[in-house]
Amino acid sequence: MSCQYHMTKLRRTLGTLAGALFLCPTLLGQSSEEEWNRSRILSALSGLPVSVESECSVDAIASSAWAGKHDSIAELHGGRLSPYDGVVFPNYHYVQIEHIVSRKEADESGLCDRGETARTSFATDFLNLTLAPGSLNASKGDRDVHDVQSAENSLFRDSLTDHARCWWAAQTVRVKSKHGLSVDSDEKVALRSVLNACADDHVFRPRLAQGADWTFRPEFVDALTRELEIAACYETVENPAALRSSAMAVSSHLPNVACIPGDPRVLQEAAQTACIAALEAGGYRTNCDNVGRYCPDVSAILRGEPLYDSLRDADNDGIVCEGL
Repeated sequence: MSCQYHMTKLRRTLGTLAGALFLCPTLLGQSSEEEWNRSRILSALSGLPVSVESECSVDAIASSAWAGKHDSIAELHGGRLSPYDGVVFPNYHYVQIEHIVSRKEADESGLCDRGETARTSFATDFLNLTLAPGSLNASKGDRDVHDVQSAENSLFRDSLTDHARCWWAAQTVRVKSKHGLSVDSDEKVALRSVLNACADDHVFRPRLAQGADWTFRPEFVDALTRELEIAACYETVENPAALRSSAMAVSSHLPNVACIPGDPRVLQEAAQTACIAALEAGGYRTNCDNVGRYCPDVSAILRGEPLYDSLRDADNDGIVCEGL
């Protein structure tokens, strides 16, 4: 059947996809710390022992201990959500299981000498596990809140939503309290600074909203021209076998497809309109170099957006100035 046929069918089914990107909403059994409100978290932070981090020479717990737990972690967020940046994704090829408090940070905060059983319990605790794109996981690394906040450059820090920043700090306190870990003095100050600025509800786990209007992340908009990528993003209950096949096909050749709630291009279009005025006022030619130099808020430009027709799309893929 033609791509147009499948696209038409897909559009007809979008209205019935309330559960398409979501797993069963019934939560796993959660620890009591998960329910701590902001006041309780700040109190727990005050009670954390302050200690200089110590070196740990024992081997890290093998990742096989928490391998295959993606579905269980996603269930905590109401679906396949990367809570740090608010991205949803078609399958687990696109994300990694991430420790909110890293294993190295935990070892250096008092866990190192407690034995393999305690360290394995920490490494597999769902209170401390989430999902994140590989790039954000790598950027965060073993850093604590202070280290990330004070870094000169941090993709992880710059990708955090306001909700995620608060939840990450809150979860750090919950996890360290549960496992009897310490904080260093800089970390404690940084945690309190973040939490003091948080809305009360932002200390709780980010969750997907049923029936949200999903769009592709702008940097992956070229996927909109490919039937398989759309099918992988909008999971249909009518033919789950076909969906799995399409998702596998996508993951084999386009590893960066993901979706994000809302329409992030609205601000981008406004930035491009302002850019046109700025270039004209300065007498600058409209090209990618000048857009990058004089319009720092403009990212890759998509077909149909204000700047697109003023620039040459050499490969006719619907995107120009991809490097912005």
